[in-house]
Amino acid sequence: MSRSFPGTVHTDKTKHGGFDLEWNDEQLFPNVLYPDADFLLKRMNEATIEYVNPQAGELILDIGCGRGIEGVKLAGKGAVVVGIEPSQVMISHARDHILLNQANMSLVKGVGENLPLQVEAADKVVCKGALDHFPRPAEVIRQMTMVLKPEGRAIIAVANFGSLGFKIGRSIWWLRKKLGSKVPEARMLWEIPEDHTYRLDYSFLKRLVNDCFEVERISGVSMLFGIPWWGIFLTRLPGNVAMGILRLLDKIARYIPRLSDVVILTCKPRRNLGNVGTGF
Repeated sequence: MSRSFPGTVHTDKTKHGGFDLEWNDEQLFPNVLYPDADFLLKRMNEATIEYVNPQAGELILDIGCGRGIEGVKLAGKGAVVVGIEPSQVMISHARDHILLNQANMSLVKGVGENLPLQVEAADKVVCKGALDHFPRPAEVIRQMTMVLKPEGRAIIAVANFGSLGFKIGRSIWWLRKKLGSKVPEARMLWEIPEDHTYRLDYSFLKRLVNDCFEVERISGVSMLFGIPWWGIFLTRLPGNVAMGILRLLDKIARYIPRLSDVVILTCKPRRNLGNVGTGF
């Protein structure tokens, strides 16, 4: 039986059975990328690859691989990478990137809820910034467990919508409304984008993986992204000072993932999963 959880967002994707087969990430890139956003995106990529720790010859499955940026870097470390992506647009982007880098990475058009891989075939599974796009993330988690070897590992990285930056941002905007200030009608950073199906945060993510995985490590990436005018403030500082602040906040975030901008889990499969449910 399907269950509803706080943070569920129902999006209009029924035309493709819940998947946007023409999704394009170009809509995500703003005209101006402030230092905090630039730092967050780069650190999320770096930290994910760091925690995957690819070894030569390992078979790594990249779920929701997008443009194949991380997959190509993993392949560059000697791993054999298979990227799964439902959007034909993104597959085209990824194919160009793979060819440009001559990477040992294959692409498969598919969804996380039905992984086209044999049972216990993968050494590692990585899902960066994609889990909250899938209509049934709990089924994606279960599929990860099935395709992983018993000693395999899953690395899951998601944006934390319960971050300190988003909490402060919401509070500031609430106060401005109470004081009668005019606030922009555009979607705020802490509001769920239309292409997300779930509002993931630290607690929700831990509950989501609990049936199938034992969490070995939880780490945060970056902090304070989403505070109004924070990025503008950083642009007015000397570049080395702004970078020093962002790096310090990133170090703090590693130890306080509940409040960080991004949460990264490293998990190992649980045994005896025959009766595991998929209720999300």
